[in-house]
Amino acid sequence: MIDILKSLLLSFIAVAILLPVLRYALRRLSPAGQQAQLSADESRYLQKKEWQLTLAYFVFASVLSVFFSGALAMLSSILHLSSEQMFVMTPNFKAFFAPGLLLGLTVALLPLRLSQSTLLNQDYDLYKQYLRQQEGLRSIRLYSILFGVMLGFSLVVLWFAMRWHVNVDENQVQVTNLLNQERTYPHAAIESIRYLGTEGEYLITFEDQTVLNTAYLKPVSLDMIALMADRSGKRVIR
Repeated sequence: MIDILKSLLLSFIAVAILLPVLRYALRRLSPAGQQAQLSADESRYLQKKEWQLTLAYFVFASVLSVFFSGALAMLSSILHLSSEQMFVMTPNFKAFFAPGLLLGLTVALLPLRLSQSTLLNQDYDLYKQYLRQQEGLRSIRLYSILFGVMLGFSLVVLWFAMRWHVNVDENQVQVTNLLNQERTYPHAAIESIRYLGTEGEYLITFEDQTVLNTAYLKPVSLDMIALMADRSGKRVIR
């Protein structure tokens, strides 16, 4: 939970830092032209409103990131479900939080865009004038292009993230990595099994120094660990 909160906080800081940089780039690409200048008081007032919108965006992004992470973990379990294997381990919520956060930060732009008029109320038209002054006349078109690029990048990351899963049966451990490359290890190739202090979390090391951290996988049953320890002849290190 603490790691998730740290990731959300870091993403909020990153957005707050990158927003002025993005705004400057948009202004260079699409100058505002001859726009009516806002007064200093109006600019300060709208800057406060903009921070409110940024906070609303962060709320949308947080909710969507948690939702996407859970949904992707569930979808991965369904996709890799197999009756032919004794045990199938797929990425859990923790493993999917990074790609889920990326998708959440991207998709959160949609509810923010739809709710702007409601959040700003009578200041909405004034805020549009402020945006044209700050970001140029064609900022909406450029934002649409940026949104499409970010969405495409997020989907590519998710596609690779969905590849990872581990199959365990009586004779071997089959690991499919993010690039859809399969490695098969007999149980005798297990060099060590280390318990990480939390139920279901183990560090399994193979002879080629490949390390499998089950803290990012689900489900990890005691029966599976007992099978691997028995077939490999290795005791679980605590």
